Amino acid sequence: MKRSVNTLVFIYNSFNDPLFQNLVLRYVKSLSGKVNGSFHIITFEQDQYRINDSTKADIKQDLKASNIYWYPLTFHTGRFLLVKKLWDFVQSLWLVLRIRLKYRTRVIFAFANVAAAIAIVLKKLLRMRMIVYSFEPHSEFMVDLGDWKRSDMRYKVLKYLENLAGRDADYIMTGTKYMVELLTEEGSKAQLYRAPTAVDPREFLFKPEGRQQVRQKYGVENRPVFLYLGKFGGLYYTYEIPMMCSAINRIIPNSFFLVVTSNDHNEIREMYRNYLDSDDFIVTGDLTYDEVKDYISAADIGISGVPPSQSQKFRSPTKVAEYLLCGLPYITTLGVSEDDIVANQNKVGVVVDSFNESVVNDSFILEINRLLDENKDTLRSRCREVGLDYRSMDRIGGYLEEIYSLIGRA
Repeated sequence: MKRSVNTLVFIYNSFNDPLFQNLVLRYVKSLSGKVNGSFHIITFEQDQYRINDSTKADIKQDLKASNIYWYPLTFHTGRFLLVKKLWDFVQSLWLVLRIRLKYRTRVIFAFANVAAAIAIVLKKLLRMRMIVYSFEPHSEFMVDLGDWKRSDMRYKVLKYLENLAGRDADYIMTGTKYMVELLTEEGSKAQLYRAPTAVDPREFLFKPEGRQQVRQKYGVENRPVFLYLGKFGGLYYTYEIPMMCSAINRIIPNSFFLVVTSNDHNEIREMYRNYLDSDDFIVTGDLTYDEVKDYISAADIGISGVPPSQSQKFRSPTKVAEYLLCGLPYITTLGVSEDDIVANQNKVGVVVDSFNESVVNDSFILEINRLLDENKDTLRSRCREVGLDYRSMDRIGGYLEEIYSLIGRA
């Protein structure tokens, strides 16, 4: 008989954060029906994802039915960041200790590197097995953003703890082969899994009726539609996206650019007007979960707007997963995740060095026209098959089941 495996799920995100909802909670709910044990989720609640007490009680009751228990803590940020993060660690330590003693949790499951940086200390103090999902170099991302310098104490502390987690965790799931190779070179003791960020293939798929409705809504039934789905700024391009769209529009003059973003719509519209006529683009957002698939289905080519840098090869942007599973080819930059390799090898995308007008050359347009001219059903089928192999949640779920099987037999 397999031993009970009670798990502490440590998340440095809010419960309503889409990253937690889509990339962690789904797996936990699936595992709760397959693993002999309970799951105890600690989250750090931010103001932007605030949940009232009544709703919290309802959520806890629903989760309890699946042997999942939720413990929300308060997220601290702003001035004196190291002091506030230390307080987050202290309050989580006492809570984890109580859960560990009461439920005899054997596993700590951490999502992403900030959570892993805290969880590795908890693992060593409380002697638990440790799983890290979405292991990426957050400290290097903060340098890329320009928010931190490598001389900063906060960078040095997080970098040290990231390295410790990478070395001493028991199981690590990371988005690219590059991180697997790096961790191996650095002597990681963990069992390593290449596990790119994924989406549910039963939910993300081409929707012909949605395509028709969205294209009719904007009067673009007979125009090639390019979709940008995501944020501007930070780890993403800003003005470079409409600048490149303008260069595409000059060569493919009937093209239309659909922008779905959570950024301020007036600001983004004003930025796009500097490069395109108002008849050639639309900025929208606040879509329902189902409407997102309608808009992806309405497009002919998707755009992934992540600038290349040394650390970005370790990322695994979710949008490419959503595009591929919905049958949509994409434009991406060289050196971001393995998306460039997948695009070239499988002819499901176009790769550029960066987003600027000069990359819209004869070779680029030839590749774009190849995708636009190919039989739509054939192209969608190929994109989806590639997505199922590269970015399906079923693969991640399979890895987790394998890990829990190994722990259960230990």
